[in-house]
Amino acid sequence: MKTGYVELSGCLIVCRSIFGCDPGCYILFYLRAGAQGYWVVLCTCWGAEHNVMAVLSKFTVMRSSDLAELQEMISNFSSPVQLTINRKGDEVDANMAVAQVGDMPMMHGTFGEVRVDWHSEGECLDTMLLFAPTKGGGEITHLGQTWDLSTDVGMMRDLSIEATAYQEQFHSFVLPISKAKIRDHARCLGGEQLGLCPVEFDPVADFTTKGGQLIKQYLAYVANALDHGLIDIENALVTSQMCDLLLTQLLTQMKNSAQGALTGQDVVHVVPRHVKRAQEYIHVNPAEALDMNSLSMIAGCSYRTLQLSYLAAWIY
Repeated sequence: MKTGYVELSGCLIVCRSIFGCDPGCYILFYLRAGAQGYWVVLCTCWGAEHNVMAVLSKFTVMRSSDLAELQEMISNFSSPVQLTINRKGDEVDANMAVAQVGDMPMMHGTFGEVRVDWHSEGECLDTMLLFAPTKGGGEITHLGQTWDLSTDVGMMRDLSIEATAYQEQFHSFVLPISKAKIRDHARCLGGEQLGLCPVEFDPVADFTTKGGQLIKQYLAYVANALDHGLIDIENALVTSQMCDLLLTQLLTQMKNSAQGALTGQDVVHVVPRHVKRAQEYIHVNPAEALDMNSLSMIAGCSYRTLQLSYLAAWIY
């Protein structure tokens, strides 16, 4: 077999192949050490032309053309959402699959081939949703930014903040991530200082970078492992380590406020929203006398959180 390149991450090897696969496909091997060397214990192929709805095929929880049913399911999984179909005669053909990896749900789903517009006011304070599209596209407005969704660009959505989008022929991995859990993980990796403030992510998830590609490849590996019996292995250590590796990849490979401290590299600052609110208020009201108590009320956080967030963003 000829390969274009090989990447090694722990026991995970990804080979871009021109043997027996369409261009853009990848062969993924999972190796295990044995007495005679390394043994291939898992092999799968995926790429732009693979059957995306085969992802998590054993874990389908809903197939429906009922828009109200779909809306209720999505609202229960994330935050209240309003779904709309504007083209006459179109109807959804939803397929939703959800599997549990340790204490983290992993979802892959689609609304079908039609365009679906949606709006969510935001409600859940402790959760972010990582969207890693596998087919189709759309457009999203969130946290003051508007960008196109595609297989190259997803999003890290803060469920406490409103979002508006449309999606068409859209298929995607969706992972709910606890803000408290990823903050604790950052502290475990980088020390107590990283646990003082929330980890703020850039909402635009760029999967064209090497780090972004690594994350998408790992999601595909986990999904394939689940479809091939991982869930039947009664070993909580294995699944918890898979979750920890994903959190580590998110913290080190996606733009966020802890990335620089964890990687030792200069990265774009992701200023916490409450610090931005306070800054914007000061700029708009330069003549108003303000103290930290009033600023923390304007920012929507405690005095201590605003102080630590400011220091983390601009001083440390």
